[in-house]
Amino acid sequence: MILTQKKRKVLKKTKRKSSAMEAKSFSLLSSIKSSTKFVLLYKRTFILWTLVNFAFLYAFSLIPNGWTNSLSILWLVGYYVYWCIFIRHIQQHPPYFSLIRIFNGLIPASKIMFINISIYLVLVVAPYIPLFMGFRDKYLEFFENYMEILQSHDSLLGKTLFYILMLLLSPYTISRPYLAWLSSVIGKSRSIFDAYKKTQGNYWNFVGCGLFMSSLCILSYAIDLSFKINSHIYVISVLAIFFNVMFVDIYKVFYKRKRAPKI
Repeated sequence: MILTQKKRKVLKKTKRKSSAMEAKSFSLLSSIKSSTKFVLLYKRTFILWTLVNFAFLYAFSLIPNGWTNSLSILWLVGYYVYWCIFIRHIQQHPPYFSLIRIFNGLIPASKIMFINISIYLVLVVAPYIPLFMGFRDKYLEFFENYMEILQSHDSLLGKTLFYILMLLLSPYTISRPYLAWLSSVIGKSRSIFDAYKKTQGNYWNFVGCGLFMSSLCILSYAIDLSFKINSHIYVISVLAIFFNVMFVDIYKVFYKRKRAPKI
């Protein structure tokens, strides 16, 4: 009995050690550096993918009424296939065009959309709940101010609060689900929960990653708006490719690629 208890204790300790060894973290600075090196090393490939990305974004700008036009659905399908091919090419997973992997990627992609839409609905619907619970007198003033900020597109306070909230939620709504999508596109696990488990302890790293990416987009938009140089579409074409290269680099930290068997 004593021996079996000791064995169990040893097994528990080894499991804890192994789980501690498995816990990994990524550095935002090192991801930026390695992604920049990759871009400089494969300049022609980067430029080619950027030009195709620009062509897609420019084509969308020519669609009358944007998303309300039925042509936008065809554009979205083509753009999704483009990113699937890009990810498989960057990760060197031939064949680069794979219908099975493209359809597999739709599951985590639809989950990302569902998560973000659900959060937006919660932000809109949740403030109404205290009104139905009888807190009208004390809560009504706060509710009116909240809805005014939420509905005002020109309110700097509303935009800032919404940006901070979405940034703090981004590790759960965008970053980790996106890693699951990357995994599914190359034929590995498409589980978002699996992505959460693999990336435990990296919450603030992902927040920093989101802050870095969104800051560059906001800066480019502010420069474009201030100087009226109409360069935002060009900058976004470049940044989108670079951000995906960054996420592929982050993905490699947590997802091990199986080596091909030697023949």
